[in-house]
Order: sequence, then C-alpha cells, then structure tokens
Amino acid sequence: MDGREITSYIESKGFNKSIWSLAGKAMCDYKMIEEGDRIAVGVSGGKDSLTLLNVLVRVKMITRVNFEIIPIHIHPKQKSIATNEIEDYCKFLGLELIIEETNLEDILFGEDKMKNPCFMCGRMRRGILYRLMKEKNINKLALGHHKDDIIETFLLNTFYQGNLGVMKPRYMSKEHGVEVVRPMAYIEESTIIRYARRIKLPILKSECQYETSKDSKRLEMKEMIEELSKKSENIRSVIFNSIKPLLKD
Repeated sequence: MDGREITSYIESKGFNKSIWSLAGKAMCDYKMIEEGDRIAVGVSGGKDSLTLLNVLVRVKMITRVNFEIIPIHIHPKQKSIATNEIEDYCKFLGLELIIEETNLEDILFGEDKMKNPCFMCGRMRRGILYRLMKEKNINKLALGHHKDDIIETFLLNTFYQGNLGVMKPRYMSKEHGVEVVRPMAYIEESTIIRYARRIKLPILKSECQYETSKDSKRLEMKEMIEELSKKSENIRSVIFNSIKPLLKD
C-alpha cells in the first residue's frame, strides 16, 4: 500500500470529529510534536496503543513536520502470546517494532507476590522504555492514555490519596530527561473501542489477571463514571473541563 491508501484505511469514516480533530487539538494545545522528534510509542498490543500508532502515522503523513515513530513492545518471556500480528501491523504502517523481552512476571508474581502489582508493573515497564530510549537517542515517549484514563486517575487520587494529582497530556521526566506525551488525551475510550472494531485492529488478548479484577479501584472509578453518565450524558466532559487547569505543564 502507498501512503494515500494507508491514510485512507487509518482514517475510516465517521471518526473525523471524535478522533482526528480531537487528537490534532490535543497535540496542538500542548505542542506535543516538533521538528526532528524521535518518538517512542509504548505498544502493548491493546486497542489504545494501536490506535495511538494510527494517530501518529496519520499526522506524519498529512503534515510537513519531520519526526520519527519508534514502536516498542515489552514482552514478558513467560507469556505464550505471539507478537507476529502486531509486528506485521507495524510493517504495514511502515514501522519496525522493537520487541524487548523481560522477566517482569518473575519479579511481580514470584514468591513475594504483590497483592496489587499494577502500579509497580507500570513503573517497571516505563523504566524499561526509558532505558531503551536513552540507548537509541529517543527524546519523547507517546503513551495511549485517553480522556477516561485521565478522569479516572484524578478521581483515584482525590478519593484514595487525598490529592489533586493528574495524568498530564505532556510533561518532562526530569529524572530521565525525556518528554512524555499523550496525544489521545481528549478522546473518550468508547470512541476508541468503536474505532478498533470498525477497522479490525489486530489486538493482542491480555493475559493479565488483574486487568478486570473486582478489587481494582480503577475499575471502581470506571463503573462510577458509567453510572453517572446515565444521568448526565456529558459527565466525562464536565469532569475533564473542571480539571483542565491542572493539566498544564
């Protein structure tokens, strides 16, 4: 496929306002992409990270900004899931997927098994990404967090940590010397789900036992927002707009 065909496939129909315009606005509002950037994309193989790849590839194809996209997949050695499909998908987009095998499973679920290792898992994965970025001279990390993630994180911090901590669309990790950007910060999860189904993204099935755990506080926040949305359809936008001043760098 040539560039036009890939762009046509990525864009699909019916998502101009709900994905492309919102992604473009977020990237513009927070100046996420600049000339000469080398941007790592954390690719788990889920709907969010694959949609993020499409967002960035589309921007690269329709703008004059010269930047590189480097997809990276962190793969636990113990997992039996094959990565062929996401490797092929990256090639289809004109990208080469970097696969980094790790022993995260041994650390997180070994003899000293943690009750809820999600936070530590995310932290360790981020650490691996930062190391690879330093080795490969990559200056930015793009993550597939969306509007719902930002709202849920704010509520979690408010209810359980007693602070107003937020997941910023763009921030500088001073410890690692790289910028972290979230181009899908304005996009709702339900839209991403519809988009992934529409274009049949090759999603890797997650084997994480904690992803849908009933003990998950994030799931609790997600369910609470869903209940509120039945009474107020725009509740996500209302909450998001109320915390926007906190999202600035």
